[in-house]
Amino acid sequence: MDIPGSHGIVTLQSSTSQLASPKDQAVRSAQDSRLDWWSIAAITPAVIVLLGFLFLFFYGVFQSVTDLKLGRPLVHFIGLNNYAALIKTGDFWNSVRATLVYAGSAVLAEAVFGLALAKLFATDVFLARVMRPVILLPLVLPPMSVALMWTTMMDPQNGIMNYLLSLAGISRFAWISDPNTAMFSLVLIDVWTYTPFFALIIFAGLQGINEEIKEAARVNGAKAWATFLHIEFPLIAPYILIAAVFRLIESLNQFDIIFGTTQGGPGNSTSVLSVRAYITAFQNLAFGRGAALMVVNWMIVLIGTFALVKLWRFVRQRVS
Repeated sequence: MDIPGSHGIVTLQSSTSQLASPKDQAVRSAQDSRLDWWSIAAITPAVIVLLGFLFLFFYGVFQSVTDLKLGRPLVHFIGLNNYAALIKTGDFWNSVRATLVYAGSAVLAEAVFGLALAKLFATDVFLARVMRPVILLPLVLPPMSVALMWTTMMDPQNGIMNYLLSLAGISRFAWISDPNTAMFSLVLIDVWTYTPFFALIIFAGLQGINEEIKEAARVNGAKAWATFLHIEFPLIAPYILIAAVFRLIESLNQFDIIFGTTQGGPGNSTSVLSVRAYITAFQNLAFGRGAALMVVNWMIVLIGTFALVKLWRFVRQRVS
């Protein structure tokens, strides 16, 4: 319906804006184009830190294509020779395998146990009320302190872990002293330390589920397991995957726990890429070869993270 006089009002307003003085228009234009110095000052520290990280990263890539070694006065560009030498050694492939096994096993186990803990916290049972205040304790401990604590606990002769096993009638376990059990022991330490991270994120996802959806399923006769499998789990899957992204990045780069307990041993059974790069660069003093190992580790992290992020986006779209 046309309102009488409405066109006249619009025309009058537009004419008034057009009749604004050139001086007012110039002031407004200057205000629009003026730099927001407060915003620039706020983001400057972040930009400086980012540029610092980028410089160190590209300097590390540059080192990986040189023969940089402590005590050698001249550094020569050798192209991909460091990478070619690594590929030809069995120790390199053993480190790649150890890195993937450690990260994959730890993230998968943490996701499973974190989901179980999150479901426990979503209830009002006594155990949930007891565990909620202390669940963050492993996360706030320094990784090197965690490594030293578990090294003492896993001592084959006097450690408390074997004492607890003996109470159940189980014979002594070698833990980190045996190449066959060292990787399992490291994964156990990582799971104990970082499962609370998964639990908190998944618990937040569970709290965000509308109770009406679960109530409708119960009214229709759905059992608790069916409700979890077909309603809760699809809705919290994006939370599990985003937690897995962060944990995969950290697990592939893990150094403190591994070096603090086994230093890559016994033998080379736990010599992941980060530990091998440290030993190559700072013990063998071959900085160029060590930088090449870290670049390979970075490429593995990039590929794994990209794959998980793609999966997360796909799952989130399905849930939406």
